[in-house]
Amino acid sequence: MKFPVCDFAVSEEGFYSQCASCPIDPTSSGCALDELEEGIYLFEGVTPNGGVQALFYFRDNEGNQVAKRDAIHVEIHELNEEGHLITILYGMVDPEGMIYLKKSGADSAHSQDNLQ
Repeated sequence: MKFPVCDFAVSEEGFYSQCASCPIDPTSSGCALDELEEGIYLFEGVTPNGGVQALFYFRDNEGNQVAKRDAIHVEIHELNEEGHLITILYGMVDPEGMIYLKKSGADSAHSQDNLQ
């Protein structure tokens, strides 16, 4: 799945997001994310688990919210039409700006198949 898709970078199949470490300012036309506040970004559109929007919480190693380009970790909350949480995904950001995610839940906590 390619998510989110922006006008600046071609998403590669299998990666949830390539937004972290992106040098493009989120206020630029064509960016898939809207910055709500430092370290919190909104994506509006279809999400991998059937939501209509997602909140991206970018964090450093200490757990502080940071700008996406400075992130080491990301937590993504997918929301349905009513704004209810439908899933949380956790990820690590690599130096290339890719995010590898694993879905929350006891049944998937130890499965390598859930890594994207």
